[in-house]
Amino acid sequence: MVCGAAMLLLSACVSEPSAITGEKQSFGYSWDQEVQMGAEVDQEITQEMGLYEHPQIQAYVEQVGQRVLAQSDLRDPNAPDIYRGTEFTFRVMDSPVVNAFAVPGGYVYVTRGLLTHVQNEAQLAVVLGHEIAHVAARHSSQQARRAQLSQIGLMAGAILGQQVLGDRIGNMGELLNLGSQALELFMMRYSREAEHESDTLGVGYAQRAGYAAGESAEFFHSLQRLSAAEGRGLPTWQSTHPDPGDRANRVRELATTTPTPGAPIVAEEEYLRRIEGIVVGEDPREGFTQNGVFYHPTLRFQFPVATGWKLENQKSAVVMAEPNGRALMGLRLAPVQRARDAAAQFVQESGVQVTASGDTQINGLPATVVIGQGNTESGVVGVWNAFVELEGRVYSLMGLAPAQVFNETRPTFETVAGGFSPLRNLAALNVQPARLRLVRVERPTPFTSYIPTSLPEDLDANELAIMNQVELNQTLPAGKLLKIPDATGQQPPPANQPPLSPTGYPGGYPPAQYPPPSYPPGYPQTGYPPQTYPPTQVPPGQYPPPQYPQSQYPQGQYPQGQYPQGQYPQSQYPQGQYPQSYPPAPPPSQPPAWPR
Repeated sequence: MVCGAAMLLLSACVSEPSAITGEKQSFGYSWDQEVQMGAEVDQEITQEMGLYEHPQIQAYVEQVGQRVLAQSDLRDPNAPDIYRGTEFTFRVMDSPVVNAFAVPGGYVYVTRGLLTHVQNEAQLAVVLGHEIAHVAARHSSQQARRAQLSQIGLMAGAILGQQVLGDRIGNMGELLNLGSQALELFMMRYSREAEHESDTLGVGYAQRAGYAAGESAEFFHSLQRLSAAEGRGLPTWQSTHPDPGDRANRVRELATTTPTPGAPIVAEEEYLRRIEGIVVGEDPREGFTQNGVFYHPTLRFQFPVATGWKLENQKSAVVMAEPNGRALMGLRLAPVQRARDAAAQFVQESGVQVTASGDTQINGLPATVVIGQGNTESGVVGVWNAFVELEGRVYSLMGLAPAQVFNETRPTFETVAGGFSPLRNLAALNVQPARLRLVRVERPTPFTSYIPTSLPEDLDANELAIMNQVELNQTLPAGKLLKIPDATGQQPPPANQPPLSPTGYPGGYPPAQYPPPSYPPGYPQTGYPPQTYPPTQVPPGQYPPPQYPQSQYPQGQYPQGQYPQGQYPQSQYPQGQYPQSYPPAPPPSQPPAWPR
């Protein structure tokens, strides 16, 4: 039998016993290869998507996952030797998307978005059991054996693939950032038979672990409702799994066929208490858009959003798509500290044929721009990439478009990159995400009476009802716990937070020793920056100087030694209406000199 080369580690068909049946079966790669591949891909996924940093929630998901895993075929005493001792890792990803997935070798992931939509521990157990089943049944390896996966280059897949530039904008960041091995796994689409097998196995694993697996039908019904509400938050789950309504009926039937012995575990209040305080929706600390400007409070930068373009903010990249799907622009960090080095590395690794390049300044920040073309399976792609230095980092702002429309979209690339600057709005530093709080129903009351007046921008009343697995106009029984996002609580910035200088850069930009002595002469231009900037008479840490603005103002107490004393902005500022609408970034006084 001839096998198709599908994954990087795949070289030939492998005959090994199945963990499910124990019988010999043909796979695309060996179990050892799957474990090795999973470990490598796990590093890429965690780096690019980001972990949700909450040890208690992480430990809880791990606990439930291990309990279900203990009842899986992989932990059966009669399981083939190759599977025994294989460790499993369960991770919570920092994403609002409702999703769960697994990669070969024992890595299972759930997003915080999924956790906010799950209602009890039994539902979580079935979701984890389903993903464990994909690993145990080795569906990726079977898929690799059956078909030749197309080796889509990152650039071609991200820019010219219609499945990316269409409705599935939620996957753009993944396709832009993940390496080829992880990219293929994200593109993997299991057959309906494989999904049904995982449902059957997952329900069985959860039931043997003592859970009321039939509870998961309500979760899949919620997915169906969420999909009907424009599909927001379901770009991955919806494309890789069968219809949620069909799954709700199937898992209900499966749970009825083989009931859980004893008193089945639901653990609704236990589960809700565990996830109380979890971030709901997008985390504005990782970037948010307002009045046509994207702000990143953590990394302290901002740039204008192209008018009409759809923006997707990922953990390690920001991606914008042109309304008609003809062009894409992404921002991400380059792995070096100098713009010129980043540009050289990009040209070398991407194989782009350079047509123009040069150094410039963008809002006073050193930058190097590369313009060229790249050959892909779908045709020639025009490439416009600006590398900009800020706070010891280099940001890549890359625009890509098919060659026939590149000149038409190039001005947009230049406008967006030309507006990149240090963060200019002090208020943006204090923005906080919405967090989940629990509210108990005191007496039979319609759900609508519990909808807060202020909801996160990416959540409406109907979606809040879906999150709670209730109907919008449903009368709720007394005692029920509801998940309500608190979007009004504001926290002051840390007391040691450095203030922004008038240019928007902490402590003043650029530092006195910029550029470093290692820079080549004349980079980015001779005499930049002026040796008198910042003023040498102001010692570090003493700005504003003790006599500023005058010795008696205000009463010799300004600035206070402990300012902002942990109280600025005030904890209630601005009275639940924060963040206010920020003004768009002012245009630079002198536009960058782009290479032509």
